[in-house]
Amino acid sequence: MMAWENGMLRTLSYFNLVCTVCYFLGYLQNGSRMVILGLLTAIVYNWLVLRNLERGQSRFHFLQWLLAASTLSFALYTGYGALFLLLAAFEYQYYPWKNMVLIASSGITMLALVFHLFLSIRESLVKKDE
Repeated sequence: MMAWENGMLRTLSYFNLVCTVCYFLGYLQNGSRMVILGLLTAIVYNWLVLRNLERGQSRFHFLQWLLAASTLSFALYTGYGALFLLLAAFEYQYYPWKNMVLIASSGITMLALVFHLFLSIRESLVKKDE
């Protein structure tokens, strides 16, 4: 794997950790158990990726694949919720600041998590073939 991809994966891991904590704090007002569990799953998954990068390991274990699948489903759930919140805001022409911040943070978190998953799974599969 190229050095810039390794650096990008590390940067995305840290970015995702910050994003999930900020999203958690923003969503804390009316957060459900599923959202909190998804955020914790994303945090643990990103932590495991960082730990593997520090140790020089690239292979995923069963727990990492399970956390990756859970993180992907959380990211898609977050994006789905943000999309429908945005559509409702357009339909009723009601744009409160809190909703716009939640839509933006949901979209950024979802895109960062999906891109991070893509890079980390790609790295795991490339290293497996070598």
